[in-house]
Amino acid sequence: MRGSRRLFPGGAVTEAQSQWNDFKDVSSDTMAFMFPRSLLLVTVAVVCSLVSAPAQQARVFGESDKIAIEKMYDRYLQAFIKKDYAALRESFHAPFVVLDGGEMQTFTSVDDVMAFYRKQIAALEQRNYDHAEITNTLITPLTPDSALINKSIRRYKKDGSVLEDGAAVYPACKSSGGWKLCGNMRQESQYFGKVY
Repeated sequence: MRGSRRLFPGGAVTEAQSQWNDFKDVSSDTMAFMFPRSLLLVTVAVVCSLVSAPAQQARVFGESDKIAIEKMYDRYLQAFIKKDYAALRESFHAPFVVLDGGEMQTFTSVDDVMAFYRKQIAALEQRNYDHAEITNTLITPLTPDSALINKSIRRYKKDGSVLEDGAAVYPACKSSGGWKLCGNMRQESQYFGKVY
């Protein structure tokens, strides 16, 4: 009788009422079979949603990001020391922010960043700069695709003596699948790693 209209004392019933009446007519044996089956289907649906939930979660900053940042920074430092401007260029993402001695500059293109770095390297060469080494590192994740890299640095002269100690904070971002520097903030070495 499904889909038809039945007459009861008092008038016609709706389609929903008719379906309810058909459902009520199902034998208890059929109900005993349907209930566990329905419960099983609901249980499977809930378990599947819980199991698949971690796969649907957003990416998080992890150990592989830390390692990738370290490798990227090592390539940057070697390119800086060797004045390999093509390799240095691959380390940067624009916009790029520089904070040096309270003065902030924002470069909107990698060409502008490269011009800034050429001047920095030339100024260091005037002071007999030869190379640098990293003396300490801290990496602070900000989001899954951004971090702050805090480095303490010792620069050496061509004769092997110490030119200076310093530190810097480099904002980094994941761009086109790889980590790049998107800023350089000079820091006095006494403030390396300080958080208040």
